[in-house]
Amino acid sequence: MAHIAFFNYPAHSHVNPTLSIVSELIGRGHRVTYVVAEQFAQGVKETGATVLSYDSLAPESWGTVAIPANVTGDDVAKAALAHLSEALRALETAEPVLASDRPDVLVYDAFGYAGGRILARKWGVPSVLSCTTFVANETFSPYAKQSRRAPVIDPQHPALIEYGEKLTAALDAHGLGNVSIEEFSVGAEQKNLVYLPKTFQIGADTFDDRFVFVGPCLGGREFQGRWQPPAGADPVLLVTMGSFAYENQLGFFQQCVEAFADLPRHLVLAVGGLVDPAHLQPLPANVEVHAWLPQLPVLAHANGFISHAGMGSTMESLAFGIPPVVIPRTAEQDLVADQIVGLGVGRRLESVDVTAESLRAVIVDVSSDTTTWTRAADLANDIRRAGGAARAADEIETLFGEL
Repeated sequence: MAHIAFFNYPAHSHVNPTLSIVSELIGRGHRVTYVVAEQFAQGVKETGATVLSYDSLAPESWGTVAIPANVTGDDVAKAALAHLSEALRALETAEPVLASDRPDVLVYDAFGYAGGRILARKWGVPSVLSCTTFVANETFSPYAKQSRRAPVIDPQHPALIEYGEKLTAALDAHGLGNVSIEEFSVGAEQKNLVYLPKTFQIGADTFDDRFVFVGPCLGGREFQGRWQPPAGADPVLLVTMGSFAYENQLGFFQQCVEAFADLPRHLVLAVGGLVDPAHLQPLPANVEVHAWLPQLPVLAHANGFISHAGMGSTMESLAFGIPPVVIPRTAEQDLVADQIVGLGVGRRLESVDVTAESLRAVIVDVSSDTTTWTRAADLANDIRRAGGAARAADEIETLFGEL
């Protein structure tokens, strides 16, 4: 029996893919300790893991925080510092416990890697990077084009100065003063678990066997709740802009109601924490509104999906063979949207082009496009063949050595 420790970033899109992996490892007789923000502790406990929860710096719900339409260099610098501060807070909670019960393998998120990576280096423990979106390697990055369009960041920005000071102090405190920030940031994990099929990865042929494309790992979320369409409901269309909020969403959801009120669709809107469902009243009989609801039970009944091109939502839609219609808002989502269009498995709308008429037209178009549905079904098969949680557990087990 091995002991595996997970460190994760406090966001649904980062925690969710790991839950079925944890359940799989525990089902094989291993012990799992999971370090996570308090707001995610109960869900992780459902897997059977031992949870080390900490008081997070992140908001209780990302759905109440508006991501700006135009991200600035100031936003990026502050986000980098926030990610590091979050990871170091998790480290403060975890190390005293794990020091007397050292894990055989450390698994940590690509956003919140600092705490896990420090312990992996300090203790000489094999490590795995948990990757929720496109990955890069030494010779190729799907983000190269995006970086040329990225906002300019002042290297003397106070948040970046504080970032360097905090990370240097943490490395020194853990006996890693000889490791530069640049070297530490690159990482040297033995495995990278990537939650998409290799056929969806940009530049897939440049990645060696350190990168294991296991697909989205959709199990272990039953605790999030159930959903059933009303008896005799029309085909279900789910609309959500993800667990993070964006500016000015009320108008968008009003356009959705207008677009599909008189179509033979049962419209399910997940509006997040910044839109008051009361502001969408009165609703047609074929529309239901939620601040949040579990996506997988809805997608199991759906034949249409409109979203923000988040990788998690995109993979969930394609796992059910549903061509997503996406409206990207961030640089990463822009890449996901490009790949959806490039592979012919969905449609893309620019946010400036969204109207009730354009939403209606794109759903009517994609619903009758058998070629797109066939390609989406092929990608769903790729997701199944990727191996999911069982393959992820297999890969983690290769690092145990002789126990």
